[in-house]
Amino acid sequence: MTIFAYTRVSKAENETGTTDNQITLIESQHRIDSVFSDVNISGSMPFQKRPEAQKLIEKLSAGDTIVIAKLDRGFRDTADCLNTVKWLQQKKITLKILDIALDVSTPIGEMILTIMASVATFERKRIAERIKDGFSNGRHNGKAYGYKIEAVRQGIAKKASARHQAAMERYFMITNHLKGKIAQGASEAQMLAHLTKIGLPISRTTLRKALNR
Repeated sequence: MTIFAYTRVSKAENETGTTDNQITLIESQHRIDSVFSDVNISGSMPFQKRPEAQKLIEKLSAGDTIVIAKLDRGFRDTADCLNTVKWLQQKKITLKILDIALDVSTPIGEMILTIMASVATFERKRIAERIKDGFSNGRHNGKAYGYKIEAVRQGIAKKASARHQAAMERYFMITNHLKGKIAQGASEAQMLAHLTKIGLPISRTTLRKALNR
């Protein structure tokens, strides 16, 4: 039996574009054999169409387990959630979602998941509607929005520069901890294991960015 961790983040939700906090949460409760992380992928994209999720699916065998830190990291659409869960059940794959501590292999678990997924979808649509109404009211009152506004461009450029600097500093720290492993020609799995051992768990995507691969 293999235990896989699946994580996802969109740039809008996490300025650093990493899923390391999700990995840390999952590893605090489970011994993970492999991690698949979709970065800069919207939750509106169906689970089985996401690049890393597709790679995960190819690795699955009966008896395996997928662990997700939060429900909305895996699914933001009720139909996609329930269809994926049903597909996993048919393949005899266990799905664990940590933030709701739910075992979807039971009828009551499946019922609760249906309700929670429906609420999450409803709330996402409500948020989108409120944002749309806010922009509409603002424009009606003469307020301008968009990248064409100089202040907006400057703000975006400043934040982008700060994100880039923070990322470069983080990558330098990671490679500094891996100097010995890099010199030995260690594999990515060995490097990730070493970082986890010293209390610096990261995703494979972050490692590859740090190594400029």
